Amino acid sequence: MLHRQRRIAAVFMGLALLAVSCGGGGEVPVGNAVDDTSPAEESSAADDIAAPDEPEESTEPPPPIEPGPKATLTGLPADESLSSTPAVVIKISNNDDRSLTALIGLDRADVVIEERIEDRATRFAAIFHSDLPELVGPVRSARTSDVDLMRNLGSPILVFSGANLAVLGEIRDLSRDGEVVPVVNDDSETYHYRDTDYSAPDNLFTDPTLVSVDFAEAAGAALPVLSFRNADSDTRSASIDGTGVTIEGRDIVSFVHHDGLGYVRVQDGAVHVTRDGVPLTVTNVVVMQVEYVTNADDAQSVNAVTIGSGVASVLIDGRRWEGTWARVAAEEPYSFLDRNGVDVLLEPGTTWLTLVPKGSYEFAVEADIAGLVAGGAG
Repeated sequence: MLHRQRRIAAVFMGLALLAVSCGGGGEVPVGNAVDDTSPAEESSAADDIAAPDEPEESTEPPPPIEPGPKATLTGLPADESLSSTPAVVIKISNNDDRSLTALIGLDRADVVIEERIEDRATRFAAIFHSDLPELVGPVRSARTSDVDLMRNLGSPILVFSGANLAVLGEIRDLSRDGEVVPVVNDDSETYHYRDTDYSAPDNLFTDPTLVSVDFAEAAGAALPVLSFRNADSDTRSASIDGTGVTIEGRDIVSFVHHDGLGYVRVQDGAVHVTRDGVPLTVTNVVVMQVEYVTNADDAQSVNAVTIGSGVASVLIDGRRWEGTWARVAAEEPYSFLDRNGVDVLLEPGTTWLTLVPKGSYEFAVEADIAGLVAGGAG
């Protein structure tokens, strides 16, 4: 027990002291593109929704869901004891080929939130709860956007490599208020370690199983941030084709529906896989249109505004619901409504929330990308 206490104390000391500077073929149309306007003009979320395709009622009801205990962040059947355990949020790199070569564990996250950083690149906030792998990485720095993203998870454990002084200060404030348990790299190789088989900075990894056990008492039980279909919801509102979406940033990313795998992530013309060759696939894709504002402490970085409301599209099982997202306060969960103001409930399973600026995405995928996924993403 004393050794465990010393390990935890070392991590908190590291947080107090550490400041790491972080710095094709033709298209297959599957919906309407969002107008390319940047920065976004002031308007209501409803005004920003693209002119709709005609929604169609599904001819097949969704599969029935049995009652019983469910995992907080996936809605899937789970042991009741899981409800008392914390979420583990790990910041994961998506910078370049070094990130792709080193990637491990991301395929097992319950929820992934993809946020933009500098130069239109993205980084992942991977949320683990019902499935804890023993190895995840490459672990990278926290950003200002993460502060609000974590505050509705119920005092989660945050694993990250470091941050600039301003972000560290915000995380310390959250920690002092009991809203997050930070586990920052202190080079002790207790909760983070470097693997010299990979190139720095994408060579830092962590073990979520160890982190979860050692910090469970300090953290809080995971809270539901998403709403899933349950035993009482056996119908869905009308929807349109949701075969896929393409998002343009520094990389070109598509999520393409596959009948057996769900939505497959494709980046720069290749299926996005871990170093073990496992494709990144999810049950639900939520495209959240958000405003990005310049970081007050780092003019090259941007912060995602995830409190308020905006345009959203939810993709489930090859169908798409257009509407809005809302989150009235940092401590509140996300809600998704269709055009008629009806809640869009996610299908039990894993979810990818991609935070995109206006004008950066369209509901179309190139023919060769669609063929790549159809031809065997697994």
